[in-house]
Amino acid sequence: MAEMQRKREKEKKKTESADILGSVLDEVTKEQNKPLSPDFVQIRANVSQSSISQHTAVPKVQTPQVAVKPTPVKPAHLQPGTVDPRVKPVLPSWVGKPWRWMVPDDPQLKQQWLTTWGEFMLDFARVLNFHVLDLQEVALVYPFKNPLLKKKLTLPQLVLISEYLIEIEKAAWWDDEKTRLRIYWKTLKSHTDELFEYAFQNGYDMVTMFDIVKMKQSWSSLPPPDIRMIMKMMVESKRASWADSDQKTILFIYD
Repeated sequence: MAEMQRKREKEKKKTESADILGSVLDEVTKEQNKPLSPDFVQIRANVSQSSISQHTAVPKVQTPQVAVKPTPVKPAHLQPGTVDPRVKPVLPSWVGKPWRWMVPDDPQLKQQWLTTWGEFMLDFARVLNFHVLDLQEVALVYPFKNPLLKKKLTLPQLVLISEYLIEIEKAAWWDDEKTRLRIYWKTLKSHTDELFEYAFQNGYDMVTMFDIVKMKQSWSSLPPPDIRMIMKMMVESKRASWADSDQKTILFIYD
């Protein structure tokens, strides 16, 4: 009888232990599946510029390996013939003039045509926070395509405008086929200055590319090569230093 009692108690303890272990595993799994906080790299404890400069070998900061992809640029998601509310304030006064969709033969008038369309393309990208424009998609969007006037810019015309922007150093081709345009409605230096001010105002000690994307500011949708460039510019201007040997994390230097 006593032996049977001992067996029952032993089995009960096993069951309780399994239940406890299961609960712990559930909690750990929940924690691992939680999204990373944007502040996960703000490691303030025991980090200072003097402590880093005292070592010839830069300590490696452990950060998650995150594949950052550029934000897809899809101006064609805008309904053809309709105007995005953000675009309305920058629509030019000549948007109702049919002759604006034809390239003039006269060189002076052609230059004026390029200037006006180029300025609008810059404004269009700026208000929608586009850094890369797919010209085939742009060709479908108002007012580049104006169904009210039954007019539209052709792809060769858009290429002509793009080459004008490249000539004045406001754009660059993003592919060899000349269908995608990296448009600079704001310089990388301006993005760098704004990022530094934002980091200071919001108490960031250090950031990775992942953090910069998650900030959801104008620079957050920059192509990854440009984000890496503004991090490098931050270091070169001595407003930050590399916090890891892989140069993927910067530590801000506030005077």
